[in-house]
Amino acid sequence: MRIAILDDYQDVALSYADWDSLPGKPEVTVFTEHIEWDEALAAAFSPFDVIVAMRERTAFGAGLLSLLAFIVFQPV
Repeated sequence: MRIAILDDYQDVALSYADWDSLPGKPEVTVFTEHIEWDEALAAAFSPFDVIVAMRERTAFGAGLLSLLAFIVFQPV
């Protein structure tokens, strides 16, 4: 499983959770820089199975959601 963590500008997400306890030894990638454009976000997310939104600054609007048809959204 490939996991993307967005907008972790403080670079702390890996220390806030026990990512190794997830089944299947997931590969976690942290994005510390904000990605603004929908097309760039969709391209960056394409190899991932899970997207974790750390902050509210990445808007998941209709345009971005239409580009992410391969992702199943699970709000928490």
